This record gives sequence, structure tokens and C-alpha cells, in this order.
Amino acid sequence: MMTESGRHVLPAHVVVRGGALSPRGDASLFWSGDTVWIASTRHAEVRAVCPERVRAPLGAAFVGAPAAGRAPAIEIIDGGIEGEEEPRLIRFADGQCRDTAWSGPDPSLPIARDASGWVSDFEVPIAWSDSAVISVSSGPRGIIVSSRRFPFAWATAADGDSRSAAGRVPAGNESYYGNDPWIGTGVFALDSGFVQVLADLASDRRDLVFYDSSGAFKRRRVIDVPFGILDTAPDRRQLLALRRTDRVEILTYEWTWQPHRAGK
Repeated sequence: MMTESGRHVLPAHVVVRGGALSPRGDASLFWSGDTVWIASTRHAEVRAVCPERVRAPLGAAFVGAPAAGRAPAIEIIDGGIEGEEEPRLIRFADGQCRDTAWSGPDPSLPIARDASGWVSDFEVPIAWSDSAVISVSSGPRGIIVSSRRFPFAWATAADGDSRSAAGRVPAGNESYYGNDPWIGTGVFALDSGFVQVLADLASDRRDLVFYDSSGAFKRRRVIDVPFGILDTAPDRRQLLALRRTDRVEILTYEWTWQPHRAGK
């Protein structure tokens, strides 16, 4: 069960491309094609981050473990204006915006930030039929790389970690997902496994596919709401989501597990 703990409303024309939760769970980041916002989880305040410098954000994240009473630093990968600027890393800390030349992975590829820095993983298993079409999200032990097309395969990618996981939609779903315009929008870590959101582009239908900690399929839940997950914090059971109706809502949830009932 998910309990809403924060909500921020944006105009309907805004296209949110990503989001991130803060280390303490008291704030979130989310970004469009030209703006990065920071929002308090508990309050209605929303403000742009470094608006005088940000032009075309490709990703944003809270970084480091802030001292008591201080806000965490924020890093933004900015693509600049095509043909005029090189990608830059913009860092916001202690009320100041500073930028440097980008020296990380190719920012034109899917990218996420883990504890070691910004990471892109484009070498996916050869068995994936659509290896160029992937999503990358942050996990507690590295990043999670997932296919955006059937069979929606995914894998964790954590350097030096033997506790890797991989999964895919079970065999036998070809006719269900193959004949409709379904797309995978990412895989995210939970405290007891992983969740994958599959979106039907022709309707508001979304399938939430749950896997255990090794990547084995557990169950599927269907919702008829244009919903997507932006980030999760498994240690706090906190989830950042996007819901689009006649407006755009950025929602923070806290989840609990209900006892399984036979026959359900």
C-alpha cells in the first residue's frame, strides 16, 4: 500500500523527464527540457535550481551526505544549446552555482548517478533485441539498465558486487504486449526486490511488474492512470512518481506491504 506524503502540481504543458529523492527524504528534484526544480516533500515550495545557468538538463541528483542543518549539494548535467555549447556539470551548494566542463560518460546516452558518480551503461546483453533503446536508473548498489521494448529485459550493474539481479517479463506474454504500443519506462529498486512500469502509449493503462531480489517475476498489477516512477529510496520505503491528467503532479509516497491473502 502506498501513502501519499507530498504533492506538487505543474502546468499541463510541462514534460517531466526525470526526478530524484534527497538523501534525507525531505526534498526532491525533477526536471524538464529546460528547467530543474527542487521541492520540499512536506511543503508546497517549488523553485528552480540555477535558472541563470541551466539550459538543457540531461540529469540531476543530490550528492554527498550533508552535515546536520545543511542542504545536500546538487549536480546537474546540462547539455547547453545545441551547436553552441559543450555539456557542463553545474553544481549547486551553499547557495552558489558553479559549472565546469563535463568530463563524464557520453551524456547523449542514458545516464544515472550512483554513489561513485555519474554512470552510463550501454553494453547490454547481446540477447536483448533492442540494446540501443534502454533506460538507466539508480539503485542502492549501482545502476539498473532496462530495455524499453518487449521482453523488457533488465539487469543491475554494480562494480564489484556479486549480488546482481536480472529479469524480464515471463515468456508467454508476446501476444499481450507485442500487439499494442507498450513501452518500458524503467526498473526501480524496492526494499524487497524491484518494480518495472510498462506503459500503454494508446491509453492510460500502466502495468506494474514486481520481481524479487534475484529478478524472478512475482506478480503484475494493472492501473488505469498515466503514472510513472521517477526514483525510489528502498531504505526509507519512499517513492517519487509522476501522474499526468489535466495537469502534472509530482508525488512522494511511502509504501508498506500488506499480508498476502490466499486467492488474491
